[in-house]
Amino acid sequence: MEFKVENNKRRNGIQVMLGLIGLIKPMLGIMILAIIMGCIGNLMAISITILGCMGLMEVAGIYKGIALSTILILTVVLGIMRGPLRYAEQACNHYIAFKLLARIRHKVFASLRRLAPAKLEGEKKGNLISIITSDIELLEVFYAHTISPVMIAFIVSLIMSIFIGLKNVYLGMTAAFFYILVGVIIPVINSRLGQDTGLNYRKDFGELNTNVLDNLYGLEEILQYQQSADRLRVMNDKTDQLEKLNKKLKKS
Repeated sequence: MEFKVENNKRRNGIQVMLGLIGLIKPMLGIMILAIIMGCIGNLMAISITILGCMGLMEVAGIYKGIALSTILILTVVLGIMRGPLRYAEQACNHYIAFKLLARIRHKVFASLRRLAPAKLEGEKKGNLISIITSDIELLEVFYAHTISPVMIAFIVSLIMSIFIGLKNVYLGMTAAFFYILVGVIIPVINSRLGQDTGLNYRKDFGELNTNVLDNLYGLEEILQYQQSADRLRVMNDKTDQLEKLNKKLKKS
C-alpha cells in the first residue's frame, strides 16, 4: 500500500482517519474480536449495576423476580468475567496498534530513503524527527484506544437505548439523546476548540527539535564563539512557549 498525496492538497481529518483505518484491513478479524469482547464486557459491567439495584429492591421487598442468592452469584460471576474480557480486548487492540506502528515506520523510512538527500535538503530535521518518533507514536492511541472503543460505545449505547426504550419509550429516547450528546457533540466541540492550538503545538514542537539538533551539530562553533548563553536562552524560550500551548490544550 502506497501513501499518495495528490495535487499537494492537505487532506481533511476524515480523509486521514479513513486512510488510517484502511491499514487495519489485514487484521480486521482481530479488531472485530476486540469489539465483540469489549461489548460483552461493558454489558456485563452495566448488568452488575442492574443486578445490584435488583438486589436492593429484593431486600426492601419491592422486587421478587430473582432470588437474592442468585443475584449475588450472578454479580460475582459477571465481575470475575469482566477482567479477562477487558484484558483480552486491550491485548487485541495493542497487538494491532504495535504491528501497524511498525508497518508505518517502515513506510516512512522507505520514503525517506527514496527522497534523500535531494528532496529533503530544505526540510527541517526537527520536523522529520517528530514525524518518525512522537507523531507515529501518537497513532498508538488511535489504534489501541479509539477505533474499537468508539465502535463498542456505539453498539452498547444502541443496545441500552433499545433496552430502556422497551420499558419506556421516552426514557429510551432520553438515553439515546444523552449518549449522542456525551459521545458525539461534546467531543466534536472540544476538537474544534483545540484544533488551532494543537497545530501550533505540533509546529513549535518541531521547531524545538530542530533547535536542539542545530545546537548539537554546531556545538563546536557555539563553544568557539561563546554563544552558549544565547542558544540556551532561545531553547528555554521555545520550551516555555511549548509548555504554555500544552497547558492551553489541557484546558480546552
